[in-house]
Amino acid sequence: MAAVALLGAGAVLSVGPAFLASPPSPSPLAVPRSSTSAVATTHLDITPHAIAGVAGSGGVTATTAVALMAVAAAALRRRSKAPSSVAQSVALMPFAGAVVQSGTDEKPLVARKSMNSCYNLYFGNKKGFNYSDRARRNLRNRAYNIFMKNMYKKAMKRVLTYCIDLEFGDDTPASLDAVWGDVKDLLDEACEIVDEVCVQGVIHRNTAARRKDRMCRAILRGSIVKGLIKKPEDRFEPAYKTLKYEMPVCTLTREPRPWQLPGWKSPWMLKREYKKWTNSKQEEEA
Repeated sequence: MAAVALLGAGAVLSVGPAFLASPPSPSPLAVPRSSTSAVATTHLDITPHAIAGVAGSGGVTATTAVALMAVAAAALRRRSKAPSSVAQSVALMPFAGAVVQSGTDEKPLVARKSMNSCYNLYFGNKKGFNYSDRARRNLRNRAYNIFMKNMYKKAMKRVLTYCIDLEFGDDTPASLDAVWGDVKDLLDEACEIVDEVCVQGVIHRNTAARRKDRMCRAILRGSIVKGLIKKPEDRFEPAYKTLKYEMPVCTLTREPRPWQLPGWKSPWMLKREYKKWTNSKQEEEA
């Protein structure tokens, strides 16, 4: 769509006073067919020399060349769904005579999503440090939930990664006992962590049961593909029973949250202490 929009805009804007289409010429603005980021994967040559090249192609003035650049930037933004600020900077670049380089104005998508992590919740750029007490409690609780969820997801990922290699890999274990020798410790650890997160009230008990069943079904599916075990006749039989796996017994009780223990300090308290320490060190050095 971006290439079609560029060609259509060029055909309309390249008509001269005599309404004769100008001869086609290669444009210095290259729009890729598939793009995920208007800045990260695209190099736009929109220097004054490029504008002069478009204007000198025949029947196109400098103003028309600038309009072509703006239309191409808008089409590229619609194609890549980039933020409006990026598209505005691309559209205004011809007037500044600059070149957009890869990865200079915007962070990658993974880096932008990581801003929602519990490590970056407290001191944001939008509200600064003037959060209300209720907002601070929400940030504190959200950071705790994210930490606990990441803990059990990482444990699950280790088991599921092994199951993917078992199902689609070239290596075939000798027997089901060999499979348990490789994955049983990982599965036990993952089930214990899921139970801990569930007891702490971060996830529901039914969600915890589904997570453990998912890992057992992945092991069963890989074992069936490799011919280590026959497919069960009863398709409603739980996977852990077919594998004859004993789930770890959970004897945990709910523990208090870290901020409910004596001596706990909030991130804002730690930041104030760090700032005070930094100022004292600077005064000592001065």
